[in-house]
Amino acid sequence: MALAPARRLARFAALATSTIAASAGAATDCTMSTAGVAFGAYDPLVATNTDATGELVLTCVHVSGGAERVNYTIALSTGRSGSYAHRELRSGTSALKYNLYDSVARTRIWGSGLGGTSVVGGSFTVGPGQGNGRRQATHPIYGRVPPLQGVVPGSYNDTILVTLAF
Repeated sequence: MALAPARRLARFAALATSTIAASAGAATDCTMSTAGVAFGAYDPLVATNTDATGELVLTCVHVSGGAERVNYTIALSTGRSGSYAHRELRSGTSALKYNLYDSVARTRIWGSGLGGTSVVGGSFTVGPGQGNGRRQATHPIYGRVPPLQGVVPGSYNDTILVTLAF
């Protein structure tokens, strides 16, 4: 019996670098950068999940005034699928279902906080002599492609909008 060729997944180019400027009167500017989730090869005949991990890094710079406590949340969009029930990696008209999670257990979908999804957040202090310009927060992004999806060979990707609120 001949086996179907493995499907190649492109680097998950979803999480683009964003620069966030602080609101008027604030003393901190923050930058967010990401390493996308690269699933690698997907074999539709394998009955186990294809898991991969990316990373989101938040770096803030003290601009003026004294030390400031920064509280933040990070939300992820649905991507091209328009749904958190399952996001879709696409290659032309073909779609491969996947999702992004906030923990290694992959039980909570990382989304906007609506529809049963979660947002990731935290806090830190930045100011003169306190973490200025260094990584203040690093959040892993856990991805999963469910098994046994009949898709055509190709390079699949999606685009996710990352929203930082602080």
